[in-house]
Amino acid sequence: MKNLSLYHIPIGYMLLYTVFILATGVWLFLLSLGLSGSGGIMATVQKILSSPEPKSLQHFMEVTTPHMFSMGALLFVVAHFMLFSTKISQRTSLIISMLLFVFLLFNIFSYGTISLGFVVSGWIKLLSMFLFVGMFLLLLGIVAVSL
Repeated sequence: MKNLSLYHIPIGYMLLYTVFILATGVWLFLLSLGLSGSGGIMATVQKILSSPEPKSLQHFMEVTTPHMFSMGALLFVVAHFMLFSTKISQRTSLIISMLLFVFLLFNIFSYGTISLGFVVSGWIKLLSMFLFVGMFLLLLGIVAVSL
């Protein structure tokens, strides 16, 4: 029989590390869109909604490639920790993991809709980011509680 209590150490470290990665990712996203100005977070969000920074297709490819790899690898690792859960069914784990990957793709390709000119507002990027971050925090909470 496996000693599941020893899994708490790497999983706890992974949860803490992942929360820091997520927080710095959101912070860098807001900084790249003008948070360093004197207006604060709400002024930055209003700026994103009203007129996002102009994007190009080349910049979209430069941003998308590392994001798909790194975010996908992180989700892969976190979702696999749910395999050790004795409290969450595999069906629920599968649904949450698949929804998270769908929100990840929606988050990445919402940037493409702005760069190709389909959307002239940043609302789709903010919505996709909040959906992804919210679902990811739900997954982290489930992993933390389920062990």
